[in-house]
Amino acid sequence: MSRRSLVGEPGARRVSPLLFIVVIGCFFLAFAGVSCNTDATKAGLHSLAGAGGATKSQTAALDTCLDALRNVNIVSYSGWDLVVGKDPSIASLPSACDTGTTISARDVSQVNLGPQALAILGLIAGGLALLWALAGAFGILPGRTRALAAVVLGVATGALLLLDQQHVHDVLLSRIAASAGSSVPGFSAAAYFNVNPGIGLVIALILLLALVLYNIAALIIGEAPAAVEDPAIPEPPPPT
Repeated sequence: MSRRSLVGEPGARRVSPLLFIVVIGCFFLAFAGVSCNTDATKAGLHSLAGAGGATKSQTAALDTCLDALRNVNIVSYSGWDLVVGKDPSIASLPSACDTGTTISARDVSQVNLGPQALAILGLIAGGLALLWALAGAFGILPGRTRALAAVVLGVATGALLLLDQQHVHDVLLSRIAASAGSSVPGFSAAAYFNVNPGIGLVIALILLLALVLYNIAALIIGEAPAAVEDPAIPEPPPPT
């Protein structure tokens, strides 16, 4: 593919299907994860130790465990997990946090969120965008219709994924708050956990932004101007 063919509609028509395929593939990567809010947990433990609720050795051991858990997603949900309601992935605890216990299938099922409507709609929107992109690549759709569909469906897919992330964030924190300490006044277990966007979601959103901008440019530029051939230089007449 020449550099000129990447400009405007010709390039967007060829590149868009490939990028939409990658966006759909991102659903099999992590979309959301739950990690320990180590700073808040450390502060709570230190205040507890100061009130005589824990020994210094116990606090030091817990600090070591929390340092090992920093930025580690204990529970991870792929986009596909959110679409079909599969059990999330549970990370192995670092050796510093090893207590000799294991996580049972029942424990995993308790953090199963079930099928998420916004994730399902996001996948459907991405699938429709791919179908329209393929129709444009094979010349079934005119350029402006193809580009407009890619922009609208790309924006819809990204918006649905962002709304789903916010919904998952709220649901997970609500479940955490309800599962522990809900009967203790002034205590919220949710304050000790973070819900983070996964790498699959981040990649998908970046690609969708690139797709939308590329196809907006295709709408504006249209077909790239044809290459102008240099005029042929006439050969000099033969000597007489």
